[in-house]
This record gives sequence, structure tokens and C-alpha cells, in this order.
Amino acid sequence: MARRRSTVARLNKLFFKDINWQESYAGLILGAIIVVVLGLLVANYFTRKNSEPAKGVETIQTEEEDQQKTQSLEYKVVAGDSLSLISQKYYGTFDFWPVLASVNKISNSNLIYVDTTLTIPPKAEVDEKMKFLGATSYRVQEGETFFSIAQKVYGDGSRWPILHQANGSLRLPNGNPLVFAGSTIVVPR
Repeated sequence: MARRRSTVARLNKLFFKDINWQESYAGLILGAIIVVVLGLLVANYFTRKNSEPAKGVETIQTEEEDQQKTQSLEYKVVAGDSLSLISQKYYGTFDFWPVLASVNKISNSNLIYVDTTLTIPPKAEVDEKMKFLGATSYRVQEGETFFSIAQKVYGDGSRWPILHQANGSLRLPNGNPLVFAGSTIVVPR
């Protein structure tokens, strides 16, 4: 019997000598937590699989709301307003201020007066006008470069990369930007 205990003791020392019992309990607890979480996820998946998906809320649009989308509105300027703030208020973006300036025939968009009544066009009309205000074209003459064209259309030759990028960014083998005489290029505004 003593011999048997010594054999069991030797086997315990041989197999369990490198085990730190505190670490193994922590691992056991973490393993149990992971198993429980995975079990909950699998159970949730199978219970929701058979149920119908949630339906959205049905909204009803009134005729008045339809007319607002297709008719122009009027807005009275208050102190602290700017065209970009008005654009943000009605269209959700600051980007449509040039259309507001164009529709209301405002030559200096930085100067609007309090109590002025502005026409606020519908969103569809603003999108259409923005296409025309957003880009124009220019017919390239012989000997012109993107720099000289930028000097003419923007008044600043250093803005030539804008023209280059808007027109395909083609380059000659030596690395210089490529533009052909007689071609019509897009001039972003």
C-alpha cells in the first residue's frame, strides 16, 4: 500500500509539477464565462430566426409637405444670417449658398441685409442649378498650359492642379501636365 501511494505521489509530481493552481482556476472561470456567452448567442440566434422581422413605421406625407418640396419658399433674413447658414437650415448642407446667391441675384454673397426677403428654391431645383454653377468649360488655345488657364479663369496660376485633376490628370513622359490645344476642359468652381 505504501508503494502504491509513492507511485501515485510520483505521478502527481510528474504531471502536475508545472501547474499553478491559481492560474488554472482563473482559466477555468474565464472558459466557463465564454461558454455561457456563446450559449446565449446561439440561443438568441435560433429564437429570433423563427420570428418575423420588425416592420418600420409607415409615414403619410400630406399635400402641404409635397408642395413644400416642389414650390419655392420665402425667407426673411435676420441678424447673424449668411447664405451658407440659410443653405444649411433648408438643405442640410452649407454647399448650396451659390445657388441661393444666383436665384436671389446677390452679387456679393458676403453681404446680405437684415429684413431682406430671399427666395428659397426647392431641393430638386437647387441640385439642377448646382450642376451649372459647379463647373464651366474653357476652350484651350494653342500654347496654353494649365497654369496659364488657371491664371485666366481663377486669377491665380497656382490653382492649376484643380484644373489638371478635373480633366483626367494626364501627363507627358517627362512628367509635365498634358493639355491639348482645341480641346474643351472642365473648370470647377
